[in-house]
Amino acid sequence: MVEIIIQYVLIVLLIAGLGYLAYLLKDKELNLKDDYFGLAYVILGSLATSESTPENAKKIIRIVSKAVQFVENNYRNSENTLKEKEAIKIAKNWTTSLNFQINVDDESLKYLVRIAAALLPPTNKPIILESSEPKL
Repeated sequence: MVEIIIQYVLIVLLIAGLGYLAYLLKDKELNLKDDYFGLAYVILGSLATSESTPENAKKIIRIVSKAVQFVENNYRNSENTLKEKEAIKIAKNWTTSLNFQINVDDESLKYLVRIAAALLPPTNKPIILESSEPKL
């Protein structure tokens, strides 16, 4: 009997929590369709309120993607940490040309560079597994 009451209470709390989450999202007027997997919210949080538009987020994502492609083409045999630093430096220079009041911070650029690098086509290098499992 007690277990059934606890289950009902947990269901009511779950519904109340989901309702509160919907209220928070509606209150901030955040359109999840335009959020690009949470990237836009991170980028736009570092910009001034007048510059926080989805169009600016798209521009920044495109700039970071082009910077990563440029670094991958020109620093092909370098270490990944060097490539990441160069891509951040290039992306920072290119985003300053957008003339925002507040530039995109380095942390946001670092995460965007890592995501853009992960989305690059494979280099067909063999993957070295560190476990004793058979290699695929």
